[in-house]
Amino acid sequence: MPTPPELLDRLANNDDPDAKVLAQMVELGADLSLPHVPEFAFDAADEAAAMSIAHALAELDFDVRIFGPEVDAPTWQVVAARRMIPDLDALMALSAQFEALAQTHGVVYDGWGAEIVD
Repeated sequence: MPTPPELLDRLANNDDPDAKVLAQMVELGADLSLPHVPEFAFDAADEAAAMSIAHALAELDFDVRIFGPEVDAPTWQVVAARRMIPDLDALMALSAQFEALAQTHGVVYDGWGAEIVD
């Protein structure tokens, strides 16, 4: 089943960052009616903050990976993933939740992306 027309209508000319990612996915051939595995990214200044947000995300049943700083990426990166249908309302709610969670743990929520499923 291709991406539902009503979702395509909601994505058209929508300035919300989550809608823009979904629109780009559709342009690249994604079928948004199929499950995808979005990865939600967080940047932390230090290991303690990275571990703190990682624990909170794991408690929310996300698969979590932590990446230490590198020459071209001086912060700690935490990536949370979960298999789900890429629903705009659900993604907008998660982004709002992650912004608040990031602030609580002293990290920065950097948005999300997903591999294309067609």
